[in-house]
Amino acid sequence: MGAGAVKGSRDAERLGAREGLYPRVLGVRFVLLPRTLRLLHGRSGRCVYRGEAEVERGHGLLSRVFARIVRLPKAYAGPVDVEIQAGPSGETWIRRFGKSTMRSRLAGRDGLVLERLGPVRFAFALEPIGEAPEAALARTVSAHTGDSITVSSAAVLAAAMGAPRSYGAEHGEGDGRDPGLSWRLMRVRAFGLPLPRGWFAGVRAREFEREGRYHFEVDAQLPVVGLLARYRGWLEVVE
Repeated sequence: MGAGAVKGSRDAERLGAREGLYPRVLGVRFVLLPRTLRLLHGRSGRCVYRGEAEVERGHGLLSRVFARIVRLPKAYAGPVDVEIQAGPSGETWIRRFGKSTMRSRLAGRDGLVLERLGPVRFAFALEPIGEAPEAALARTVSAHTGDSITVSSAAVLAAAMGAPRSYGAEHGEGDGRDPGLSWRLMRVRAFGLPLPRGWFAGVRAREFEREGRYHFEVDAQLPVVGLLARYRGWLEVVE
């Protein structure tokens, strides 16, 4: 193993020892994320971010019932506030779309992010998407959880582990340019009981950086039921 890979291994160990949910789940790949994602996901304690969002809801009876069960926001367009409370055991996200509040609890287990919405728990695999131009331009980046991590050594280790420089294109995620994360659904449980994964093939989510802003897109559809909710928007994330 070369010196760069050794340094990358040390960086990965340092990230793995951090409190943050996303550095733990992503490991060395965390430092290859765009700046706004590193800032938002690398902080601990309570932070509030503001921006704009649009929410579209399904109109059928079953759609409304299911959306209510998982406490999805109502149709809306306008300002959004997102409060994140991050600690050693996980994160609580409180999203305020006008008069609608969407609250979820996130934790990490077995390399996955578990998100609880009401009585339903989703397990997601986080996959980097798009290009990571900063990795080629900067010598170091801060994980915002302590010491800086050397990008070049992180890239060496990621490459040694078989990670491509550009992610997601083979799965149709994003447009191949906006760097960020895809949330790939792995399993679902409701009231503690496992549900067929195929029912949730229409659940997709990604977060990415565009023109210096943090963006998010979520699409939730079910077979027969149709659209539950689709929401997207941006948040202002600063140093």
